[in-house]
Amino acid sequence: AAAADVQCGIPPLVRHRDVVDVPSHRLIHATSSLLNNDPSHSTLSKPNDAGAGFGAFINRQNNRGRNSNNNKQPANSANFQGASIMNPHDDSEEDPLDYDDIIPALGAKSNLTNDYDFGAHHESELQEWHRHKEEEFNQLSSVTEKALDHPVENGSDTDSILSLMQQWNTFVSSITSEIHSLSDFRRQNQQYPPSIFMTTITYGGAEKVESLLAHLLGRGASLTPKTEVNAYKLAMDVWPHVFHSQSGDRCESVLEQYGERYGGDMNYMPTVDSYKTVLKAHLKSCSSYAPSNEGGSPGEKALGVLTLLNNVYKAGDMFLKPDVELYSHTIAVVRNTLLDWQSRRRFQHDGNRSLEEELGMRLLDSLREQMASSLEEVINSKKKDEGGRLSLQQWHCAIRAYADGLATAASIPIYNDEKLTDSLLTKLEHLLATNSADIFLSIDDEELKDTDAKKIMDEIQRNVEESYTSALSSGLILSKEVGSFADFDCALTNAISSEEIFQRMKHHSQESSPDTNFLFPLPTPETYRALVQCWCECVRKRYSTPESNNVMAKLDKLPHLKAHSLLKQFEVQQAARPIDGSIYADVIWAWGQVLNWPAVYRRNDYFFAADAIDHLLKRTMSHYEHGSVFFSDNVTVTKMYNSVFRLHSKIFKGGEDAMMRSLKLFNQMEHLNEQSEGAIAQPDTFTFSLILKTISNSGVESSASKAETIVRKMEHFGVKPRERHYLGLIRAYSRVGQKDVSDPRKAESILQHVKEKYNENKSVKPTTAMYSACVSAYGGSKNHNSVSKVIELFGELMELYKETNDEEFRPDSMLYGAVVGAISKAKSKNNASLRQAIQFLDRMEKSHDTGEIEEGPNRYAYTNLLHAISQSRVGDGELLAEDLMERMDNRSRELNDESIRPDTHAYTTLIQIFSHSRQPDAVERAQRWFQKMEKRHEDGDSGSKPNKVTCTALINCWRRSDREEAGEEAESILSTMETKYKDGDLDMKPDAFVYASAIDAWARSKSHDKADRAWNIYQRMKTQYLNGNMESKPNNIIMTSIIKACGYTRGGREDKQRALKVLLECMAELKSTEYINPSPLFYRSSLNALKALVVDDARRRSISATIFETCCRNGQLDKTVLVALENVQPELYEKLPREIPSKWERNVSIGYSV
Repeated sequence: AAAADVQCGIPPLVRHRDVVDVPSHRLIHATSSLLNNDPSHSTLSKPNDAGAGFGAFINRQNNRGRNSNNNKQPANSANFQGASIMNPHDDSEEDPLDYDDIIPALGAKSNLTNDYDFGAHHESELQEWHRHKEEEFNQLSSVTEKALDHPVENGSDTDSILSLMQQWNTFVSSITSEIHSLSDFRRQNQQYPPSIFMTTITYGGAEKVESLLAHLLGRGASLTPKTEVNAYKLAMDVWPHVFHSQSGDRCESVLEQYGERYGGDMNYMPTVDSYKTVLKAHLKSCSSYAPSNEGGSPGEKALGVLTLLNNVYKAGDMFLKPDVELYSHTIAVVRNTLLDWQSRRRFQHDGNRSLEEELGMRLLDSLREQMASSLEEVINSKKKDEGGRLSLQQWHCAIRAYADGLATAASIPIYNDEKLTDSLLTKLEHLLATNSADIFLSIDDEELKDTDAKKIMDEIQRNVEESYTSALSSGLILSKEVGSFADFDCALTNAISSEEIFQRMKHHSQESSPDTNFLFPLPTPETYRALVQCWCECVRKRYSTPESNNVMAKLDKLPHLKAHSLLKQFEVQQAARPIDGSIYADVIWAWGQVLNWPAVYRRNDYFFAADAIDHLLKRTMSHYEHGSVFFSDNVTVTKMYNSVFRLHSKIFKGGEDAMMRSLKLFNQMEHLNEQSEGAIAQPDTFTFSLILKTISNSGVESSASKAETIVRKMEHFGVKPRERHYLGLIRAYSRVGQKDVSDPRKAESILQHVKEKYNENKSVKPTTAMYSACVSAYGGSKNHNSVSKVIELFGELMELYKETNDEEFRPDSMLYGAVVGAISKAKSKNNASLRQAIQFLDRMEKSHDTGEIEEGPNRYAYTNLLHAISQSRVGDGELLAEDLMERMDNRSRELNDESIRPDTHAYTTLIQIFSHSRQPDAVERAQRWFQKMEKRHEDGDSGSKPNKVTCTALINCWRRSDREEAGEEAESILSTMETKYKDGDLDMKPDAFVYASAIDAWARSKSHDKADRAWNIYQRMKTQYLNGNMESKPNNIIMTSIIKACGYTRGGREDKQRALKVLLECMAELKSTEYINPSPLFYRSSLNALKALVVDDARRRSISATIFETCCRNGQLDKTVLVALENVQPELYEKLPREIPSKWERNVSIGYSV
């Protein structure tokens, strides 16, 4: 570590590759040694021989570290923030978005560029610089050793000592200035922890200066006051360039000696500038401060200096009046101390922020009250003096103070005032706007060199940019302190406020002149990313509620689309400059949240989001390959892919398409990983679990074999299969074919393999979820379902739990539901298996009530039984189902257990059972349960809210009831759904199924106007689709139902004429729309309806010829259409060729000949 550090000039725990890969904002002040409150952290003991060379000096420090159990290194790089916007190691339902990893704490600079990539030439340059500095250190040490051995006898000796002290000062300060010129990263992150080299060489140089001071003052030399004061100042001036925890204390100690010697002398006493020097030295201490240091932290000491000077000034000492620069230096020290404290607290997962809040409050008080007043006073006094103005350095100090204040206010919840950061930013904007001319004129100060002026201007611009970033991200950072925003409204309000700040920044920049554009810069990459994150935060899953979805549905532009638009703007602004891929990762994460928001995904289908996120990922990686995107943290690529995999895994009905998308993405990921030699796109355990989940959800025949291939791939990437991966594999086998698992014994063999590994070395456990999946596999198999096997597996797990008392083996409600479902589906005579399942449920309830088992069956078990009843068509199914519902309700109240209470799914399944019932009162009973469900929801039970599936089931009850009013009742239910959806109830969003049921209810009715009523419903359905409801897309089945209504119309001539008109409108609709693809059934039904409606043979001949011609042109002619044609228009049928042309039947799977 020391060798690598000496080579590259970076902290010892950061190797060369890490420097390229780790983002700058993740490199902060705290280290693992700080967590142990190691008092020796970054503390170098004073060397005994002042004249020793640098090699001996650094070796002594390294040996001291090796001979101790404590880590003596300076503060190292560490990632206190934890997970980033997408945590690949979290398999929970919630997608974590930890902004500490992406927005710098306390506004730390985060300019993520390729400055990390030193390159061979740059590394060689650093090595050469190290070698040169070591030689220079050794040369000065040799001269110093000789000087210390020689007594100070005359003025020439004194001048030599002072000259040597000045040389050491120049040398020590050059360490900072030269490393900044060599490394943009060091220049932009000046409070980043120092390396061993930087700490050792600067501390050693400062000690030489103090040795020379002691030598000069301690040998009885006769010095003039001016010479002695100059020596004290030289000894103080070196410490602001030393990276050490004691820098401030050592500088203050010299000032104390100086003050004791000349404190009462008006000509030579310490001035405010002397105290500024001390504050600058304390600033250098922040990056190496150890908690056990006596006297408090650097920030507390800086505030102590400020308090001392304020008190002295108030007592009448006008020479020590605090000025803007002094306030600015104080605020900078406090800010960086707070950064250190915050880092340490988060490392230790300590929620106590009291110390930070107290210190932060003192900082903001100094800024808002004391410094602001001082600045205003100085500005006014300068304006009164003709031609007088503040120096550029003074302006810089004032602006930096606001930047530090904003960074502090944005990171620590000090005040309840939510507008604090906006207030500070407004004051800064006002300061810049009203004084921009004076600031520009101060650049021409004769005492400033052009290079110095340019440097200060760059710093001012950086401070202004940082101020906007702090203000933009403040809400997000502060919300992280308490976990997250309270709700969606808070997150949305924050994003809107941040957007306003962003637009202000752009406006000020566009309105500024070329001379003052450094005061009003354009938004930076950090600013863009901060705003993108604010919009991304709005779609976090935990904010998704019915109320927030209603708000979301009314937004002009959805949050994730806002973020996407900002990304495109940012790409345009960056032009040819490379972009950190982390901003792409944020937007991809937001797209991955779409399925958590019905208001978003119900506007479109799942594949809209899937296409968008796939395209964005592809575009990002294409930019990377062309060099316009880079990844400062290589794990980002894996996280991006995992976000896409997560989206696919969440859609259970994604089927084969979702599975193939994931497998294609995984192939791309493999290719990238191979091309980069493992540097990026490294699949992790979370990658594989998500892919396996998507595969198991697909239910296609090939899913099991593909799941096995993925598990084998894990070994190639060095990822050991864990419980979640075996579970995904078992589920892949248990869901093959969905409705019929071909061989559940394969699922059991995987479970057996896991049990063997568990018995061998306990490396993996056969969890309850695995047993549940295996039981479900047997329950889903028509040929291999075995009640005895299901009971055997259940008993095996029960015994395992009793033996181990391991929570991983504890039977849960999902297992009970799987067992009940499997038993109820088993083949049996007279529905004996269904009765057996009910008996098993009885036994589980009693076992729970007597304390034999800890967790009893929940609604999942009862609902599985309801499904079994629905499928069984058992004679008394309605009674069994109603009894189960009452049982759930009563047991929920008795046990005060909401997990048993009937929910929307249970109520809907019961109503579906009634829709298949032949009982004459089935529809009334279904209506009563629906009304009970509505009443429950109105009384506050959110889990029993009716949805579109419930309403469709109720419409089906009417549709099959043969009641005269069935069509009216079905349409009434549909109208209610449409109204509620229009009012924002997304659960009532009508789809093609509910429209089909309502139309068919009219088609089955005896009403004379049923064709018109069915056509009107179709028009409403079409309007819904054209207005963006993708789920209401008309289809061939819908059109066929309308034609059926036409053909079965009874009544007089006018009734049939109206029905014929609807039939002809259906034919016209077929020509004018692209979304209806008619099948032979459509044409057959049309011909049959025509025969029923048109008596006139000539007219019927003309229309039937048109229908038949259209059928042939579309390649949909089959035998059933020919039979219908022969029945309707035998003359036309007789004229057909004996051999049907293949193009007439090209779109039919099997062709027919006459």
